[in-house]
Amino acid sequence: MTNESIVVVDCLHTAYKLLSRGGVKVCRIFPFISALGVQTDSDKDSLVGLPCVRAEHKNCKVKAVEAAGIKIPENTLPPPSEKESRESKIRAKKQKPTVAVIDTGVYEHPDLSLFLSRIIAFKDFVSGGQTPYDDNGHGTAVAGVLCGCGRGRGLNRRNTAVNIAALKALDAAGEGNAFGILQAMQWVYDNAEKYGIKVVNMSFGCEEKDGEALRIGAEALVKNGITVVASAGNGGEKEGILSPAISPFVIAVGGADGYKAADFSARGKLGENKPDIIAQAVDLPALSPFGGYTFVSGTSVAAPQVSAVAAALRAEYPSYTPDGVKRFLKDSAYKIDGKYGDVGSGLLNTSPIDGFDR
Repeated sequence: MTNESIVVVDCLHTAYKLLSRGGVKVCRIFPFISALGVQTDSDKDSLVGLPCVRAEHKNCKVKAVEAAGIKIPENTLPPPSEKESRESKIRAKKQKPTVAVIDTGVYEHPDLSLFLSRIIAFKDFVSGGQTPYDDNGHGTAVAGVLCGCGRGRGLNRRNTAVNIAALKALDAAGEGNAFGILQAMQWVYDNAEKYGIKVVNMSFGCEEKDGEALRIGAEALVKNGITVVASAGNGGEKEGILSPAISPFVIAVGGADGYKAADFSARGKLGENKPDIIAQAVDLPALSPFGGYTFVSGTSVAAPQVSAVAAALRAEYPSYTPDGVKRFLKDSAYKIDGKYGDVGSGLLNTSPIDGFDR
């Protein structure tokens, strides 16, 4: 039996040689956080203390934050009309910011590929697939809330003036691990300039105590100028904010049910200042992996609403840093009743970007 972990090192080259000579199998390299993914014997002592090794973190299991209702195809909306399709084609020609969606993949739904696909990049870290797909449905639902252009787009939380980099790091069960997520983050770090990636949506997480590697990776992206938006979690008052949303540099998004926090939305503990903001999370129109439309609930679909606004802000105000975007979102949020640990700075306000995609 083996253990898998992420070791943060001073020098990748030196650490690689040192660990390999000591019988440690190096199976991943993450230059953006100066770390190695390694396998060791289950009875082997911690690698911390070895020359070059600064820290060691668990290769935690990661799950998509459950979005209830994804696989209910009977709850459908009609397809876009011919006029709406023409409008979509016109908007597709405009210069758009790109949002990287790290998830279960994204299905090439007509709302995302009609006339001109907005999925401008796809990378499969699970099975090595070459074309966009989603064998779970979670990522497609997230993408639909982010930038779907069907009739459900009448909800102003959507931003159809967005391209997508679909990064599949979670499998058909909506599960993965830190190795796969960090590979996707490394890809974003390496390709942000090429694809114009300004925002990353992370509708997944793991418990804070196990998710230090995810936090470190997300913060590295923020330091590289990329806004990171993550779901707070669906554990309600019983469970805390998930990692990487727990990071003070990440925009943690809780769920709203009307003008209050949804019962399932994860609550922040005293002193955490989390979540940062909440967004509608109950019965949202989204894209179905069956090709139609459906309704979903959960903080998984609250996060992409914030990602949509963040992408518009980054496009409209190129000088905005990730911290500037975060402060804008928090300052402009609608103030509603509730403790900070329940509602954060308030309910997402989309009015500053109304008409951005028209």
